[in-house]
Formats: sequence, C-alpha cells, structure tokens
Amino acid sequence: MSLQLYTCLGSGNAYKAELMLHLLKLDYEEVTVSIPKGEHLLPEFKALTPFGQIPVLVDGGRTYTDSQAILCYLARQYGGENADQWLPVEPGALAQVMRWLSVSANEIQNSMTLARAIKLLRWQRDYDGAVARSYKLLALMDAHLNDRDWLAAAHPTVADVACYPYILLAGEGGVDTSHFAAVTAWLRRVESLPDFYPMPRIPNLPPVEPAPWNRE
Repeated sequence: MSLQLYTCLGSGNAYKAELMLHLLKLDYEEVTVSIPKGEHLLPEFKALTPFGQIPVLVDGGRTYTDSQAILCYLARQYGGENADQWLPVEPGALAQVMRWLSVSANEIQNSMTLARAIKLLRWQRDYDGAVARSYKLLALMDAHLNDRDWLAAAHPTVADVACYPYILLAGEGGVDTSHFAAVTAWLRRVESLPDFYPMPRIPNLPPVEPAPWNRE
C-alpha cells in the first residue's frame, strides 16, 4: 500500500482525511502543503488538483480530492468488514449519511468554518451572520443528538468524521459550543473512538472572545 495525503496544518478538511486514515489503521505518507506560502497554487500541486485545494489523497497512482469524497473512498476501499458501517450501501442508511456529509460541506462550512476564517485569516465577510448561522445549526444538531449517540446511524459513520473537525474548532471563530450539551457529548464520543487521532493545532493563536448566543 502506498498512500500519500497532502495536508496543511490547521485545515479541518485535511484533518478529516487524516482522522479517517487513523481510524482505519492505515499507514500513509504525509505531504505538507503551506497555504500561507501559496504552495497550493504551484503548478506541481495544481497538476494533482486544478482546484488547488487541500486535502489530496494519492493511492497507487490514482488521485482523489475533496475531503468528503476522500472519506467515502477510504471507507469503502479500506473499511474491510466495517465498510458498511462507515459508509452503508443500503439506500435509506446511505441517504442519512449523505445528508450529514452535505451539512458538513454546506451549513458547517458557511457558519463555523467561515467564522473561524474571518477571525484567523481576516476574511472580509459577514461575521455576525456566520455566528448566527453557527448557533442556529448547533441548536439543530443538539436537538438531533439529544436522543442518539451518532449523527446518521446507531454507530459512527463518515458523517461523524466529516462534521467533527470544524465543530471542534468553532471556538477559534468565537462560537461557543459549551451551550450545547448533546453536541459536546458527541464530540467526546468521537474522541473516544479506538485509534482516534487528535488534530494538530496551530500554536500560539490569539484568543477569540466568545460571541454571545441568543437563545431565541
């Protein structure tokens, strides 16, 4: 097996792929790409992915891009006897997983991920709107998780792996997840999975004041 993962420190999307590799107990070579230095725009990297985005997985000469797609590939290709648990093929179960993969790529991306980018990368975007969307989504997730342990099934799936990173990192954007007990308990369950790999964090980040949560 010859797996290479192109990643970047601080990227929640890259971390999703790294976490899945660890949960599946797969050996891989980590290739670090510095986005602050513009290495994702170099011709040699864009030859792998014209989108110039992290992460990229190379497996036996084949290249896979997009974090959600990489999670699905790893689950089906290397999940073994647990492949149907990580990514089911039964239509109803698959639909539930895909729903939360969509939440990861859309609702989370446009709320907690965006709020973090505004604070850390100084993106000129609507911070208050991103925070409001974050708390709205966290409230929905908290209600969903109130009587269940996992997002899409009675066991962990790629949906949990996909949604975990940027909720973990929400505080770096000023979004306080501590108000949401069910979400917090779900985070701890993910972290208790066998072979869980903690996300390497960017050192010495300036503290971000938590944005207030309007319960209404």
